[in-house]
Amino acid sequence: MIPRDKLPFLWFTQPINGVPKPWEHVKIEGVTVNAYEILRKRSALGKIVKLGIHRYLNFNGLIMMDSGGFQFMKFNKMEANVSEIVELYLKANPDVCVALDFPLSPGLSRAEIRRRLQTTLKNTRIMIETLGKLSRNFLPVIHGHDLKTIEWFIGELFKISDFRAVGIGSLVPSVFTSKGAGSIYNVVTIVRHVRKLLPDKQIHVFGIGSTLTMHIMFASGANSVDSAAWRVKAAHGAIQLPGIGDRYITANRKHKPYPNLNEKELKVLKKCGCPACKEYSLEQIKQSFALRAIHNAWVYQREIRKARKLMKEGTYSAYVWKILKDSKKFRGLYKLLKV
Repeated sequence: MIPRDKLPFLWFTQPINGVPKPWEHVKIEGVTVNAYEILRKRSALGKIVKLGIHRYLNFNGLIMMDSGGFQFMKFNKMEANVSEIVELYLKANPDVCVALDFPLSPGLSRAEIRRRLQTTLKNTRIMIETLGKLSRNFLPVIHGHDLKTIEWFIGELFKISDFRAVGIGSLVPSVFTSKGAGSIYNVVTIVRHVRKLLPDKQIHVFGIGSTLTMHIMFASGANSVDSAAWRVKAAHGAIQLPGIGDRYITANRKHKPYPNLNEKELKVLKKCGCPACKEYSLEQIKQSFALRAIHNAWVYQREIRKARKLMKEGTYSAYVWKILKDSKKFRGLYKLLKV
């Protein structure tokens, strides 16, 4: 699905008419757009149906079109149906078509979990049967918060088709806690287990793409992740620093001032070769969401290229340990990753 020489891979999540468009400033390789959003924006929908998604975005890289299942988890309603999503996929012709899935959220009853899993499997079967040639570009999505459920779901999924790649969903809420059930520790355990069960398949993890967590996912066995964090962090006044993580540079957070960048962080930023840092001062970047987003996109893509290089050299594990040991939240993960 993704060429082997492009692994690991990062998909930049982008609102359909969002700005800045990172590919106009940085040489990125993949973009994720949302079918649910497109279907709700009729003017964009008409042009995408006519032109195709690549021409509409004026982007020659890989484009993954997500179905909008996350919107169901967020708002507990889904206004689009399978046939609408399939029709859009066929006319937009993205490089990857994602299943219309119904993610799991914390606190659901067993009956509701079962219902959502069965609905996701049903939609997957329908889409595979109706996508025609695009079915080769289809990405099913695995759900489950425990290994028993994951194993059952994979067994049912591969009764439908021998998929080349799989996605893992329902993990986003878990990233924001560091220990205990439903935590990032459980996420790592799930990704490692899926890799063990599907050693020859490409694995994508949805919605876990900060510069720290994407390395955790790759070290766990994932081949790709998608990230909206390059935009979201910028909107909240944060920039990404290579190997360090995000640092807030805007004037204040509610009523508490952000700390200034320390000497080490300023030194890293001064060496930054991104289009924003080359042409604008730190003060200008502080005042501009677009400049912060462009900077973040450059750092994210640079980290991906670094990961590929280090994996080829056999030194990626050491790099992951280096960045994890400086993180109080994620430091303990390294022992789990080494098991």
